[in-house]
Amino acid sequence: MSGRIGAASAALLGVAGAGVSVLATPEPGDRTTALALAAVICAYAGVGFLIAWRHPGHGVSRAILLGALLWGAGSAVLDVAVARLLGGQNDLLTRLAAVLGDASRGAGWLVLVLVLPLLFPDGRPAGTPQVRRVAWTTVAVALGAFSSSALLTPGSNDERISGMDNPIGLPRTWAALPDLCALVGLLAAVLALGLATATLVQRWHRHDELVRQQLLWFALAFACPLLLFPVGLLNEASAWMFAAATLPVPVAIAVAVTQHRLYDIQLVVNRSLTYGFLSLLIAALYALVVGGVGAMTRSRGAPWLPWVAAGVVAVSFAPLRNALQQAANRLTYGRWSQPAEILAATGRRLADATDVAGLLQTLTEELAGGLGLGSVEVVDSLHRPLARAGAPGATVEQLPLTAYGTPVGMLRWSGGRLREHDRALLADVAHQLGGVVHAAALLDVVRTAQERQVLGREEERRRLRRDLHDGLGPALAALTLHVDALRNRLDSADADEELLRLRSGIQGTVQDVRRIVEGLRPPALDDLGLDGALTQLADRLAAGTGLVVQVDVPPAPELPAAVEVAAYRVAQEALTNVVRHARAGRACVRARRTDGALVVEVSDDGCGTGGPREGGVGLTSMRERAEELGGRLEVVAEPGRGTRVRARLPIGPGTR
Repeated sequence: MSGRIGAASAALLGVAGAGVSVLATPEPGDRTTALALAAVICAYAGVGFLIAWRHPGHGVSRAILLGALLWGAGSAVLDVAVARLLGGQNDLLTRLAAVLGDASRGAGWLVLVLVLPLLFPDGRPAGTPQVRRVAWTTVAVALGAFSSSALLTPGSNDERISGMDNPIGLPRTWAALPDLCALVGLLAAVLALGLATATLVQRWHRHDELVRQQLLWFALAFACPLLLFPVGLLNEASAWMFAAATLPVPVAIAVAVTQHRLYDIQLVVNRSLTYGFLSLLIAALYALVVGGVGAMTRSRGAPWLPWVAAGVVAVSFAPLRNALQQAANRLTYGRWSQPAEILAATGRRLADATDVAGLLQTLTEELAGGLGLGSVEVVDSLHRPLARAGAPGATVEQLPLTAYGTPVGMLRWSGGRLREHDRALLADVAHQLGGVVHAAALLDVVRTAQERQVLGREEERRRLRRDLHDGLGPALAALTLHVDALRNRLDSADADEELLRLRSGIQGTVQDVRRIVEGLRPPALDDLGLDGALTQLADRLAAGTGLVVQVDVPPAPELPAAVEVAAYRVAQEALTNVVRHARAGRACVRARRTDGALVVEVSDDGCGTGGPREGGVGLTSMRERAEELGGRLEVVAEPGRGTRVRARLPIGPGTR
């Protein structure tokens, strides 16, 4: 209760100060400005009391009441002092009251302009501790600098008594110091407004739809004085104009803070734009018909002209309204205001799609931006994300995605308040996305099967190589030794000749086995590992050519057989192309494990011709080896600067 009593007292003092200010202003022109400023002060005081009554201790109400109290009391003291000074009572107390009133009035206005945005709409400071510290420091600097300027100026900042001697001011020879304080205050105020805007934008991105609606009301109200600001620079402008333009701000604050369910501000703007422009066009059309037809028929002022104009307006009303409504929908809701166009365009894109993953990502981004959602996500039946735009909020809604009557995934979104026709549009888009998700799942199954086939093939080759190398090869070698032992024990020339033929046949078989073993898998991979095998390969290919090859392949944990073979073959083919065609002096082979993949890169400083050559199969072979593992190959050639071949080979979840 004490808080409400204090709020009521502050509001009454502010209103009383505004009333005294109006009564103390003798000139009619000045009284108009005083009435406009008093209306603003009363509006702020009333809003501050209303918020304090409904939400005791609210930070916004405290800031508003403090600003209204300082502004109202300062205006009353200043205007009473001005009236006395203009009446010839130039005593010390009156001049001191004028200076203090001017400083209080300015401080109250600064509190409303600088402090209020930092606390809106929940009354608590936003942003990180560092941002809050800087923001409040700049506000304090601005208040202190402007107050110091008002208190120390030799005369008065009020034009009505600019020639008054300030009893606590500096000598006129030091007038530059108060001006410097005012400049510092202006810079600090600009910085504070920038930080306040940044915190409001941060609140917009991090909070729910209710807070966003509150911020929209606040921003729309502040747009009025901002749009009128250039007019204030003209000589014809008056202070009451700015005061009148400021009146919507406290009203918007009251609506935003006290309402639990806000009106749809986009709908308000939409209808205002539609019927505002419609009224202007109808008036212009009416005047054009009356003036134009009257001029052409030389019958100005004829009684039948208004009836003709009314008929033209009646016929044109519906088409004009529809055209303006569509334009307003485009402006306020974006291109998603036309569901039929969106569904038709989406259907065409789905029919022409080749990159399913890229299409899903593009559609989720367009849904998030077009419908004003904080996040949109498409997941498959196993809840694995296929595409995502934005960061999910606290409340997530979802729609099932189906294809051929079977659930295939979910469309999830958060951070937005959708109208009924938006939800209907989202449901229609979800029906079309179901087929895409189903196709993506089928494509994923095919790719997974292909990768498993390649991995299984290479693992089987590894097993066959080990069996041949460790089993059949040593057995044949032992038979050769056994034949030699028999020759040493036999003296018959015929037997020796037969044994020699047998020995030769066994040795031929051993060579065939070795050739098969080497064809199944490069032996260096098992003997030296990938790093050692690539080093050996580089030394062998560069021998006698003058090419300097740097190998940067750190030892890595065991890789799948298919990945090792693909990396080795890609590097082998790329280095062979460097030796044969690049005319390079230096080359580099690199390999790194990153993000579940092995990245192999071969670069050189040669002539930079990376395109396929007639009859050549090297690039095709490298690309096929990468793609059959689900990876990709990139070849970047810069004429005169060299070529870079980069293969990204997925390792797979089962890799150690």
